[in-house]
Amino acid sequence: LIGASVLVVGTKTGTVSDLDGMFLLDMPSGAKTIEVSYLGYKTQSVDVGGKISIRIVMLEDESILDEVVVVGYATVKKANLTGSVDQIKGGLVQNRPVTNVAQALQGTIANLNISAPGGAPNASPTINIRGISGLEDGKVEGKSTGPLIVVDGIQGGDLALISPDDIESISVLKDAASAAIYGSSAPYGVILITTKKGKKGGKPQISYSNNFGFSQPINLPKMMNSIDFANYFNEAATNAGQGKVFNDETMLRIKDYQAGSFKDETTKNSSSDNWNEYATSNANNDWFEIFFKDLSMSQNHNLSVSGGSENSSYYLGIGYMGKDGMFEFGDDKFERYNVRTNLSSDLKKWLTVGIRGAFSRGLNDTPSTYAGRMGDNYMHQIGRKWPTVPLRNPDGLYSSASDIDLQRAPGRKKYVDDNAILTGEFIIKPLAGWDITGNYSIDVHHRDETEHNSEVYEIKPSGDRVLSWGTNPSSFLRRSKLDEHHTVNLYTSYEKEISEHYFKGMLGYTQELFANQAFYAKNTHLYTDEIPALDLTYGSNPSIADASTKLAIRGMFGRINYGYKEKYLFELNGRYDGSSRFLEDVRYKFYPGASAAWLISKECFWKAIEPSVSNLKLRASYGSLGDQAVIDNRYPFYPSLVINSATHADNMWYFGSQREANVSNPALINPELTWVTTTTVNFGLDASFLKGRLNLVADVFRRNADDFIGPSQDLPAILGAIPPKANNAGIRTEGFELSLAWRDAIKDFRYGVRAILGDSKMKVMKYPNAVGTTSNWYAGRMAGDIWGFETLGLFASDEDAKNAPDQSAINRNQWRAGDVQYADLNGDGKIDYGNNTLENPGDKKVIGNTNPRYNFGLMLDGAYKNFDLSAFFQGVGKRDAWFESNYFWGVTGNLWQSSGYTVHNDRWTPENQNGYFPRAYMSNENNKNTQAQTGYMQNASYIRLKNLQLGYSLPHSMLNKMSIAKARIFFGVENVFTLTKMIKTMDPEFSASDGKLYPLQRTWTGGVNITF
Repeated sequence: LIGASVLVVGTKTGTVSDLDGMFLLDMPSGAKTIEVSYLGYKTQSVDVGGKISIRIVMLEDESILDEVVVVGYATVKKANLTGSVDQIKGGLVQNRPVTNVAQALQGTIANLNISAPGGAPNASPTINIRGISGLEDGKVEGKSTGPLIVVDGIQGGDLALISPDDIESISVLKDAASAAIYGSSAPYGVILITTKKGKKGGKPQISYSNNFGFSQPINLPKMMNSIDFANYFNEAATNAGQGKVFNDETMLRIKDYQAGSFKDETTKNSSSDNWNEYATSNANNDWFEIFFKDLSMSQNHNLSVSGGSENSSYYLGIGYMGKDGMFEFGDDKFERYNVRTNLSSDLKKWLTVGIRGAFSRGLNDTPSTYAGRMGDNYMHQIGRKWPTVPLRNPDGLYSSASDIDLQRAPGRKKYVDDNAILTGEFIIKPLAGWDITGNYSIDVHHRDETEHNSEVYEIKPSGDRVLSWGTNPSSFLRRSKLDEHHTVNLYTSYEKEISEHYFKGMLGYTQELFANQAFYAKNTHLYTDEIPALDLTYGSNPSIADASTKLAIRGMFGRINYGYKEKYLFELNGRYDGSSRFLEDVRYKFYPGASAAWLISKECFWKAIEPSVSNLKLRASYGSLGDQAVIDNRYPFYPSLVINSATHADNMWYFGSQREANVSNPALINPELTWVTTTTVNFGLDASFLKGRLNLVADVFRRNADDFIGPSQDLPAILGAIPPKANNAGIRTEGFELSLAWRDAIKDFRYGVRAILGDSKMKVMKYPNAVGTTSNWYAGRMAGDIWGFETLGLFASDEDAKNAPDQSAINRNQWRAGDVQYADLNGDGKIDYGNNTLENPGDKKVIGNTNPRYNFGLMLDGAYKNFDLSAFFQGVGKRDAWFESNYFWGVTGNLWQSSGYTVHNDRWTPENQNGYFPRAYMSNENNKNTQAQTGYMQNASYIRLKNLQLGYSLPHSMLNKMSIAKARIFFGVENVFTLTKMIKTMDPEFSASDGKLYPLQRTWTGGVNITF
């Protein structure tokens, strides 16, 4: 072997083997033992005992294939897997400044797709395995059902409640054959979390880790300065035939303020007791810079104790995570406390008992949204605030239009999330190879949420103190939600090896009960904002509501494994599931799964052909799973009356002089509504090359659902009710995934590379859309399709616009230079929408797709002596994005929903006829140029250096003196940089929305890991 490492034990003397595997080594006096190591082979200690010549034969290390992978209700050697399963170690998600484990999983496993909903402290990413898995009835966007989360064998976990430091490993079951054991709970994959445990006979071990982070927002839009902004809005108003938004007097003040000759951001209104704002003020503010901090802090602390005696093991972990938000005013913050215990004891040789418990508390505190004034999205309000709006009035107080006093007000939006889970377990081993496991778990989640909108006052130029608009009356709201989840599992397995035959069988029973209660109350007019409480309100129109639902699931499951000579592997899974969501005659259904694998590398002929390939396995699987969660209603078969209270705002029934309570007819129900069945076919290849240094995993799959939920066919309006949903739609998702890993060492330098790539696309196979409306689902539509026009460019002159095909169907105003020219695709001399059907789409076509394709991740790591360095890249290879918001277009046609960012300086004007954006209009005429079209479709693919980390492990010689087993110091950066062609006003990680989301952050971290 070339480059094998040879080290004299107890010294720093060593060498490496040459091209022929030879080495020369002078042994220090008294030394007798050498250690020989090589990646892919077992490390050997050899006693040379004064010999001058020695021949060492290295033995292959199959530890990679012997690695144990967690699957449903069992563990299995990686070499014996027949389904599509991937697993990573918990260390990969640790030492990251994240508030949710899902954030750290992004880009680590092929086709485990995770998208960021923004960078708020309590942000919870959305997850799917192998792409979009459903339909949102009546809309063109797909609706993915998330995977099942299983923590230590108990279903229904939440990644947001788990401390990364408590995780031992994470497995992802991707195909239906692997997930079939979970039946209707896992139609779209499973994420299995195994938490840390103590070791029997292990010495007590204490571990402590922390990290401290400082975050700064990234990819915030950059506002125009106020002179450019005022000119932009005046130009748009002039184009629309309107008077200027900013008059000459205000324009002069704006220029003087920026030149420094005028000191105040605004002046008193000459005709009222108000300060001038918006079109009559002269400030120069970038509100994104004002509303968001330059830096905010986060911290994580985790302490664990583990160990065991001869018959018992224990693990106790406690943790704290705190993250400050980015709001400059009215601080926002999220905190989480965690406690986890794992205890196990062998009471008898045949009896093991265990108890597992976990508790977490999440605390979120943020400024109230003031629905009457701010809506529910601060990013929307900040984005449409004009730079001319003053931060402070001449009296030194914050202006009312800045909304800063709203954020600084006593009104807060808070919640407390408590989650407790307790599991008791018995494991009986009557005979060798026979296990019987029984456990019961109760998982209780309680959420208490309050929202206080306080009265906010402003000071007028005269000194009068008056209520700010939109903040009167004050109000207080409380929501309380209690969710209980009871789970009983009883299963038994038996395995036996007879000669070259391996058998294992498992049979089990499970039962779940979900009990949910919710309460809501709100009233206005608080006696005081200092003590917000429902008892201290006196509004005459309170709102009160509650809800109570239950769902019961019962199932039987089984698995049979067979292997012959470790070359031919077969697995059968099955589950018989019942749900209270359906009527008795359609309540139960059986779902099977089958998989097989052939280890070609175990064949004698293969070793003779290609000995460098140490593992080559072909896999195939087929399985079906049920989906009940696609039906939101837990009682879809039950026709319920709609009750409108006398005080309900929508109640239009008057008797005498006031509203009266009334009851309306129930909606129609479909008694035959039942499970959605998904079937998946999967083919896979596993291979290890070059003595295990290079490992490849590849899969292709197709998932079908022929009885998906869709709307009933349209019925005559005389019916007087909305037809119920039915199992009458069909969808197909297909794709592939690829994982490639290389690990090697060059003398003292150890390094590794792991690359993943996944792709999926969903196609509608059938849907009740008889007319073929293009704005709805239809057979043949791909999830994420964007219909629009083809752009030829901007008209160079008014004459060109006049001579082009007629575009008056889009807008009847005169088309001019700087307006968009659309292509006449059907050649009828005009540009129109047809009737928006597949048969007659006019000049529209599918111009793009918002579905993220080719999601990838690249992990690089290296270690030299005591130093280690890792880099993690993540991204999307292909995705289109279409935006209709002011974040993209700037001027939208509506004065109060328009913005001006620096990117909009590159627009068409008579002086800049090569500008990127078209002519802007401050009226409905603006829709001439903002139709969905190819010319302004955004390329939302990107690559991001997600994490970069440098660590140093203190030498053992130093640690031994302090009785420390391990100690490591590390420094890292999260979201280091991003490469993308997308417009700079939005982050590509959430480009499918309007972009108005809490900004992501770059976080600088440092911390320590210590083990005693």
